[in-house]
Amino acid sequence: MALGPVSQKSWDCDVLAMRLRGRRGNDLVIIYEEEAEQWATYLKSVFIEKINVQNMCCYDIGMVSIKNDDFLKFSFYKCKLLILSKGMLETMCQIRRFFLSRVLQPPQTVVILQCGVESSSKLFDLVPLGSECLEISSEQDPQEYLATVTGIIYKGAQAATNVNARTAELEFKVEKKHSVGALPVKSSILVIPTRIPCEKPEDIFLLLRDALNPKDIEIEFQANNQKVKVKPTPWNEKILCVKALDFPAGTININIYCRGVITTKTEIQYYTAMGEIEHLLKKAADPIDFMCQAFQISSIDKLDQLLTSSLKDRMPAGGVGVLQIDGSNKSIVQHSDELPTLLHFAAKNGLKNLAALLLQCPGAQQAARMTNKHRESPVTLAEKHGHTDLQKLIEEILLGIKKRSLGK
Repeated sequence: MALGPVSQKSWDCDVLAMRLRGRRGNDLVIIYEEEAEQWATYLKSVFIEKINVQNMCCYDIGMVSIKNDDFLKFSFYKCKLLILSKGMLETMCQIRRFFLSRVLQPPQTVVILQCGVESSSKLFDLVPLGSECLEISSEQDPQEYLATVTGIIYKGAQAATNVNARTAELEFKVEKKHSVGALPVKSSILVIPTRIPCEKPEDIFLLLRDALNPKDIEIEFQANNQKVKVKPTPWNEKILCVKALDFPAGTININIYCRGVITTKTEIQYYTAMGEIEHLLKKAADPIDFMCQAFQISSIDKLDQLLTSSLKDRMPAGGVGVLQIDGSNKSIVQHSDELPTLLHFAAKNGLKNLAALLLQCPGAQQAARMTNKHRESPVTLAEKHGHTDLQKLIEEILLGIKKRSLGK
């Protein structure tokens, strides 16, 4: 990749370089995944003309560990350049998400280079970053990379006299949902991740704004009438780690106790694999076409077989939670959504095998009785969209369930 002709941006970079090269310090860290190593090497060769090589660092995120000094060391660099590649996104495990959430702060010091990806949206879904991050593309001119990075470094140098350890702290901006009439609770904790899969709960990291003695801390998980307290594993006075407990899909409140007193609280979301799929499908303009393209399938029958097989493999024991129905709300017969359950979705789109499997799950009768915002039940939806066989199948299965329940 050759350097382009000298431009005004290049001239500006030269002016900044005269001020930067004479300084010593941590100016730039380039974070990359193994597949983008050549890009990291190339960028270093570009920046070396303007930035002292001793002030630059290339870091393979595959080397990240639980060493606390790694998080602290890189957070103090004046500019953090993240090479966002497909490999980076595909291997974004918990520890890497935690690492990036600590290092890529404050957001105005972060540059995201999109390398082989169309956008950074998936990164923002996985890692809580501020909107002030700058985004550039691998298709841009190298001089633009220089102008962007050296500009951030120079701004940091100008403000050096006012910078202290707080500039490297993570800004805690937790968006909380509150019920009607509830008072908002100012949270001083960041939880990573905020969404937990029910099938495979993983470690949860809790980043505290204020240092606490780990020996005095307990973490309480609260859902409905269930409360469970556990002792976290401390990394240091501000970072705690705890194994996510088994909970059904829904909102789980987390309370942090210090010496028996709640010091802060937040919440996380548990979700099922099928619930997540349902959420994505509701957002798609044509969900069937979307899935056929995603799975490279040409017919609805093949898609039906694939979804049914996938559900069988991922279904929790007894099928609990698959239909996303809370057993405590048996009085609800009409829902405000167009497709309130996966059974409604299957009925509308003629997914016969999927519907038959769903009707074997707990809550099937309630789902079959539930109507959408247009007062349409799964049977009505199947009939409306011309899926006569599926309509009859649902009616027959429901009749069989009713007979068995009466015979008990």
